[in-house]
Amino acid sequence: MPRGIAAAGAAALLVLLSAGCRQEQATRPNVVAADGALCDLTRRLAQGTLTVQCLLQSGDDPHQLQLSPQQGRDLSQASLVLINGYGLTPALERLPGTVRVAERTLGSKVPPDPHIWHDPRQASAMVHQIRLALETLVPEAAPELRRREEAMAQALRDLDRWNRDQFATIPGPRRLATSHRALASLSRAYGLEEFPLVDEHSSSEVLRPQDLSHTLAGLNQRRPASLFSERQPPSKALQRISELSGIPIARKALRIDGASDNLMATLSENTCLISESLKGRCDRRGQGVLLQRWNAIPSSR
Repeated sequence: MPRGIAAAGAAALLVLLSAGCRQEQATRPNVVAADGALCDLTRRLAQGTLTVQCLLQSGDDPHQLQLSPQQGRDLSQASLVLINGYGLTPALERLPGTVRVAERTLGSKVPPDPHIWHDPRQASAMVHQIRLALETLVPEAAPELRRREEAMAQALRDLDRWNRDQFATIPGPRRLATSHRALASLSRAYGLEEFPLVDEHSSSEVLRPQDLSHTLAGLNQRRPASLFSERQPPSKALQRISELSGIPIARKALRIDGASDNLMATLSENTCLISESLKGRCDRRGQGVLLQRWNAIPSSR
């Protein structure tokens, strides 16, 4: 066969395969996972069965979301919209027909902060709620979804055990001085004393002048080994607190919202940063094993 004919035939075959792939994706129900850890959890759970779009991208702040026209179209065309709930994304709170995954996981009582996935056991319970929601769209895929749920739940159980081992290496009181109250679930799960420095509930970086003396008095009483920022570089307010208290800021920022990121990487890296900054240790080899197991569960794109 002449080379030109063979090349043309191969090109035509590639076009047909590409068109078939696009047609298959177009016929799949479309799911929008809005915020927090939902994107990674949903994509790994739904791989091969549903098309999953992430509303927020890595580094976006769910608290400050303002919907673009394209995001509005994505939401209006979705077969299912998953949000965290508990006010994490105010722009989506009044959107009808959403599944509020964190609220279904913990119930209607509002927790100290909405970032419940920082406790791996709660993240596993979120996977279960996501799986139940996805099954309503593709009931024929229930066996595969349940298999993936169990693989993800096992990986998160392994993370929980590994977390306990790392935090156990911290000498003395485990005091977690953060910019805001965003790690209540993590602190409660592992016996950390969370101390918000700037604002207990909002994501504002503005330190009210009347609160500075109160914050410094609390730090002087607790004397944690490190302060933790949620962004890099740290806010001016946190830098000021560090200067006045003499307590250093951790070398890296904690990853709180982690939209569209690898959740296992986010949670395990936070554990290492906290443990090492508070004079404990981190088993990096064990962290690598956790990441390998998580990444072995493919992610839908």
